[in-house]
Amino acid sequence: MNACVDLIERSVAPDASWIRPDIFADEALYGLEQERIFGRCWLLLGHESQLPEPGSFFRTHMGEEPILVTRTLEGEVRAFLNLCRHRGAQLCHEDRGVAKSFNCRYHGWAYACDGKLLAAPGEKQLYYGELDKEEWGLVRVARVESYKGLVFGNFDPDAEPLADYLGNMAWYLDILLDRRAGGTELLGVQRWRIPANWKVVAENHVGDEYHVGFTHGSQLPRPIESRAAPIPMAREIRPELGHGIGVDVIPEDISPGERGGFDEEVNEYLRSIAGEMRERLGEMRPRLFPIHGLVFPTLGMIPILNSIRVIHPIGPGEVELWSYCMVDRDAPQRVKDILVQRSIAAFGPAGAFEQDDSANWTGVTRNTVGHQARKHRLNLSMGLGHEGEVAGLPGEVGLTASDINQRGFYLRWVREMTGESA
Repeated sequence: MNACVDLIERSVAPDASWIRPDIFADEALYGLEQERIFGRCWLLLGHESQLPEPGSFFRTHMGEEPILVTRTLEGEVRAFLNLCRHRGAQLCHEDRGVAKSFNCRYHGWAYACDGKLLAAPGEKQLYYGELDKEEWGLVRVARVESYKGLVFGNFDPDAEPLADYLGNMAWYLDILLDRRAGGTELLGVQRWRIPANWKVVAENHVGDEYHVGFTHGSQLPRPIESRAAPIPMAREIRPELGHGIGVDVIPEDISPGERGGFDEEVNEYLRSIAGEMRERLGEMRPRLFPIHGLVFPTLGMIPILNSIRVIHPIGPGEVELWSYCMVDRDAPQRVKDILVQRSIAAFGPAGAFEQDDSANWTGVTRNTVGHQARKHRLNLSMGLGHEGEVAGLPGEVGLTASDINQRGFYLRWVREMTGESA
């Protein structure tokens, strides 16, 4: 433990203006992350739209822990370790569905969708009627809370409420989640593995406008100079330490539906809901166009193409990325279809942008594992000391491209890893 703390302290600058890449490869450090990051932080489980009726369920992960999320027959959302209490076998193998009970295929123990042990074969003959079924129910995730459709879980029973954990980030999430009375829904999921450390993937989501014109240059019709937002338009915003979002500010003479880059049917839809957005969100937020973001530690967002993704770690050198398309529940079906197609084409496993990013994440992880490479620092100083405030925008603001959110991510990582209180 002390060795891990020493490694953390010498690998992240006090102001996070630099890091050492040994934090990407150390096995002991990764083990501590499972306890202190994935065991204590709020992690996205899914969306209420995936649990449309009593008995609905879906599978996911919290860190490396397999998770079963259910809606009980009484309508409550619960989450459990997806393992049978008899021998630890995986209980549910289906990705999603509806079921009143779950039977383990190993020895047949059966559980209700509220986690209670219903029956074990041979209770009377083999257990002599002495099996205490109340004691042997599924292991429940201590806390499950929702924010406007998004369902989060936390293993820590003493964790702060989800609303406090999100803090000012909720103000920005509402641009995506609360612009219409009907809320949102998730459509489908695509899953693929990338040989990259989870932090490398997360820091690119939390704040990296800098890479766009270079990494994705072949996909863009304009050079980077024409994409940079002029001061005082905000680009990278740190609502709370660890969370981050990047936005364009839409000029007042352009409506959200005329920003460009969408099919005309989508533009027409955006124009049609502009009044409802202003009524629900006020005048400022409908003019913010979210591009990317992250809720610490692993809820990534690319709202510009309706992509919501969860970064599931699988060891220090691999992740499994789960990507969903999030749309307004009350949008026309044709608009939903277009948005799903665009999201997959750009940020699906074979997406044009996703291929670029995955190559970068893989390269960083591979190139920094060597003995010599791990000795040297990586730079996160862009915009340091030039953060500011913009009237009406909660949080610290980096004007144009900035490493403000990457620094916030690693400062939050250090805080969680060293056990300091929030």
